[in-house]
Amino acid sequence: MATEIVAGPLGELRSASTADGGTALTTTAGYIQLPLKTHHIQVIPRNFATAVVAKIALNPWLVVLKTIDAMVTEPTDYSNAAQDADAATDIDVSALSTLANGDFLLVGSHLPFRGVYIDVDSTNSLGTAALDVFYWGPGGWTDYSDTDGTFSTMVFAQDGLVSWTVAAAWRPEQLATIYPEMPVTRYYSKIPLYWTRWSVDAAITDTSVTFNSMVAANRSTAYAEYPPNYFLEERIKHGEIGGIGCIEALVNAGTANLIVNVATLREGSYQ
Repeated sequence: MATEIVAGPLGELRSASTADGGTALTTTAGYIQLPLKTHHIQVIPRNFATAVVAKIALNPWLVVLKTIDAMVTEPTDYSNAAQDADAATDIDVSALSTLANGDFLLVGSHLPFRGVYIDVDSTNSLGTAALDVFYWGPGGWTDYSDTDGTFSTMVFAQDGLVSWTVAAAWRPEQLATIYPEMPVTRYYSKIPLYWTRWSVDAAITDTSVTFNSMVAANRSTAYAEYPPNYFLEERIKHGEIGGIGCIEALVNAGTANLIVNVATLREGSYQ
């Protein structure tokens, strides 16, 4: 009988997979979220059909902020709601106005990322607004010329990946340096992060637009590869800057499934 030893003092143990027997994988990357307070992960590919390997990346935790006054006052922090694997906690972008009116999102991480996958809860159904994503570099904010997978006649109309080609000029910076007028007492103010700024080119007039989640896409598509009967097990940080935000996974061909088990530390618990 096979014996499995998991390193570390585990507390609560549960599944993060989206279905019994594991999340279905295809040749299109999927994003598996982790509940808050996860400290251990166990990732097991199985049920290969045509596929030779499962391709896996651990993606960085995002800081997700919304301002309606160009950061003059403290923004709304949606970081946990964006990455807690809980459909009951939303990011609210209802009636988001334009950059000129001081409305935008700031999305940053300790590592570069090639995009953000958005699970839209309540879709935008009015107007023709489009999304503009900029990155912070030595010359200030620069347009990322993003590809918006949420766009369907208007922004945030469907689930999708907002993606870009990672710029060599993208540099980490303290948010308090970018916005010296902002309050500097928050945890995200003084830590240099790779920041992006998201704004719409016309005000969103729909008063009920929300996201279930916003999770990073890994900066690289040179994924780690796992054949059948191999698995990944690791202690991680989740829910904080420098940690892991989600697991990105796909297969080289055909299909497979990915079991993702998660656990807290022994003294911790899921809420």
